[in-house]
Amino acid sequence: MIMHRYAWLMLVASSMTVAAQEAQRPHAYVFADPELVSTQRVFGIGNATMLLGNACEAFPEAVTSYDAWLQRNQATMSSLTQTLATHYRIAGTLPDVQARVAQAMHLPTALDLSAAKLDDVCPTLPATLALPNLDLQQRYQASLVEVRDPDYLSLKRKQAISTPPVETSTPPVETPATEETP
Repeated sequence: MIMHRYAWLMLVASSMTVAAQEAQRPHAYVFADPELVSTQRVFGIGNATMLLGNACEAFPEAVTSYDAWLQRNQATMSSLTQTLATHYRIAGTLPDVQARVAQAMHLPTALDLSAAKLDDVCPTLPATLALPNLDLQQRYQASLVEVRDPDYLSLKRKQAISTPPVETSTPPVETPATEETP
């Protein structure tokens, strides 16, 4: 009887250990691993681009340019997604693995843009997708160079401190002085 309880206890403990090992890893940037940081950074850009590309489905020029962009970047995005799925302990075979990775990273998994906002944004998508920094493989390589710099975090902090704040309010409008009549 004692042996039976011991075996049951070991089985439960083993199950709990496996479950703990399989639990999704919380999001954090691991700056000691430049490849992972670069993967996280570029995945975020690719994910946002894909969400916007899908949101612009009613704009033929945007659809054409997005399809071409996706064809050039799909392999890189798939690789980034699988790397991060492994890192966050998300089964790569699950449906919507990209959305699950985005969710683990606290990124949007859908866009809810008004028709007016889509009218503003979607016509500019072709020009935006043509920019060299939206080539995900090229962006990943550039990110690696940046993140591998031993002073990367120091430089980022200095930039954050030395960058003047952007003024978002409109300056006050001067009203013309009126002449007083005696």
